[in-house]
Amino acid sequence: MLKSRLIVVIRLIAFFLLVLFAQDVVSAQSSSRFKPIPNVYLDCNVCDVTYIRSNITFVNYVRDQDDADIYLTITDLRTAGGGREFTLTYRGLRDFSTRRDTLRYVSSGTDTSDERRVGLNRHIKIGLVPFVMGTVAMRNLNVFYDAPAEQDPDDEPLYDPWRGWVFDVNMRSWLNGQSTEKNLGLYSGIFAEWITEEWKIRTRLRGELNRREVELRDGVARSIRDWGEYWGLYAYSLNEHASIGLYTRANFARNSNIKSNVEASPAFEYNFYPYSEYQQRRFIIRYRITPSYRTYYQTTVLGQDSEFLVHQNLFALLRYDRPWGRVNVSLSGSNFFHDLSLNRFEFNPSLDLRIVRGFSVSFSGRYRIINDQISLPAANQSDDCFALGNCQRPTSYDYSVSFGLTYTFGSIFNNVVNPRF
Repeated sequence: MLKSRLIVVIRLIAFFLLVLFAQDVVSAQSSSRFKPIPNVYLDCNVCDVTYIRSNITFVNYVRDQDDADIYLTITDLRTAGGGREFTLTYRGLRDFSTRRDTLRYVSSGTDTSDERRVGLNRHIKIGLVPFVMGTVAMRNLNVFYDAPAEQDPDDEPLYDPWRGWVFDVNMRSWLNGQSTEKNLGLYSGIFAEWITEEWKIRTRLRGELNRREVELRDGVARSIRDWGEYWGLYAYSLNEHASIGLYTRANFARNSNIKSNVEASPAFEYNFYPYSEYQQRRFIIRYRITPSYRTYYQTTVLGQDSEFLVHQNLFALLRYDRPWGRVNVSLSGSNFFHDLSLNRFEFNPSLDLRIVRGFSVSFSGRYRIINDQISLPAANQSDDCFALGNCQRPTSYDYSVSFGLTYTFGSIFNNVVNPRF
């Protein structure tokens, strides 16, 4: 009797052990069906990266694209109404190499920076969901929907009293100095913009009053560097590659000896790539011809107190934005029609290149050949005038060069956010 009971107990124990083992096997098989949490490389120069990493935690962030399963590029452009359009390009790597997605998020011109980053984060999450399906992130991922308030069918459609126009008014002033120097400035400007699919209209009116006093050994040197400008652009899109436009400008600048300048420039622009690919690549040629009328504070080196001029400008820009970096090269040349020797040439290259994992180089430069300083005063200017910035310094060229190296190594992950200090 005791032996039979012992056999029953042993059988029950064996049964329970078999059930537990089967559960472990099923659980292990279930877990093996899930891929690890994907690694994301975030390429965005306009993002609040700390905010993104703090609020989107169902993926891993890595420092180097070689460790990434998802390469996310975010670029932005200004839109009609003063807002921003963000383009989110998702490129799958490794196990996700067959997946590509693109999302667009448009923020209003009245959005605060916090509202803009919240909206961008929401779109980043939505775009990442297809990539995390089938990964262990799905265990704790959920979807929430905020239903919009119901609108009465009898409600009137949205009315825009500004008809798409956006205005930006700003003003700033500064005062600084020390025992032997004082600087006082006042800047003010107004900007207006109206953009549709076919039209782009931008205008601005701005100016600055600038006063400076410096005590020297032989007295006090005073500087007046006032300037003002009206600028306008009226552009119309002909098709996916071509546009026409009209630039207008009226300005004065004491340190350039320009008392008044009024000009209008018809222009033609052609992009060899479609404008829809503008954020990834662009090759633009732009031609302008500019009649202008100028008057000067002082008689110029060419003996002019006022004159009517016509000059032309040809501008070319080539730019590529790729995972391996960015190439940006621009060339421009201009000359006056009445004397072709009065010309200018400008070359602006820049390169950001990723060489190998963690190692990148950057280069930017500018070189200008300057043979068109027709507003230079005929009278000799003092050294104090040049030192204080009151006068335009004669030159036949100028240049600038910048070069940098970056090497990063260590942990591939970049998930932890610590805002202290």
